[in-house]
Amino acid sequence: MTLELSIILIIIVIIIYIIAIKIYSVLLQITGLPENIANYQGISLFTNCGYTTSESETITNNKFRRRISLACMITGNFFSVIIVSLIVSMISSFSLEHEKQTYIICLVIVGVFLAIIIFTQLKPIKNLISKLIQGFVKHFINVASKDNVITIVENFGSYSIVEIYIHKMPNFLKNKTIHESKIKVTHDINILSIKRNKRQIEITRNTLVQENDVILVYGQYNKIKELFSNVHNKEEQIEEKNERFNEIDLIDNYSSQAMVEVKINEVPLVLSEKTLFNSGIKERFGINIIFIKRNEEIIEVDKDTIILKGDKIVLFGPYLAIKNVFLY
Repeated sequence: MTLELSIILIIIVIIIYIIAIKIYSVLLQITGLPENIANYQGISLFTNCGYTTSESETITNNKFRRRISLACMITGNFFSVIIVSLIVSMISSFSLEHEKQTYIICLVIVGVFLAIIIFTQLKPIKNLISKLIQGFVKHFINVASKDNVITIVENFGSYSIVEIYIHKMPNFLKNKTIHESKIKVTHDINILSIKRNKRQIEITRNTLVQENDVILVYGQYNKIKELFSNVHNKEEQIEEKNERFNEIDLIDNYSSQAMVEVKINEVPLVLSEKTLFNSGIKERFGINIIFIKRNEEIIEVDKDTIILKGDKIVLFGPYLAIKNVFLY
């Protein structure tokens, strides 16, 4: 093998090496790791430099990340052997007879390589390459997977900004507007943006999330993961749970107090088969029931009224107390 060919092959292998590190970093991000941690761990694994920080526990404690890390280390070793072999070949091809010409070729090739490295580190180019690789990896995962792809964009303690590719629609969002899904009231999750067919769409309370949408949400990561992952396995369980779940619709709020409409899918224990007077809901929780709609008719509320399944009630009181009584 000639010296020039060896150098060209080394440069090509190094470029592939850098791309492979980025691919593994994206795979780690898709499992839920923040970008900075995924990048650091991806480089550590691929270069076999070791990763003894406490962050390594986030990989060893997750079976999917362990599989990715194993593949990453094996691939990294493979590339290391190739690079060493090419360097040995390059050295053995060195000729004293054409020393000057060889140096010029080496300098030109190395100069081109450095120019490529510097060019790819420019922020717009770096972001473009990163998006292309992420899109490539996520596309093949989406094709092969029946589940939603969840990627942490930024984390703030237990709360995170998360990007979700909707491959399988969660039951609580199926055929429901954002307002009807109660995603904010019930789960404390905010939908920040929706990308449909690679275009941002305007979000209103009447927006419906669709399959193949890419949504950006903010909330507790564990809750987001619980709602949006393994949807195909949990669909029946979630559907059964939602049928029993009371629906809370915030009408207005006044500091910690709120006026709320509640659809009773399951009568809370404190009200079950009890009159309003016997339940002590006003004395114990400070909640006042203003009126009840039953079978589309407003019924008169007094101390002997009993709340039934299917009722819609409007009440006023401390919002946290209302949630504790009617949701939990």
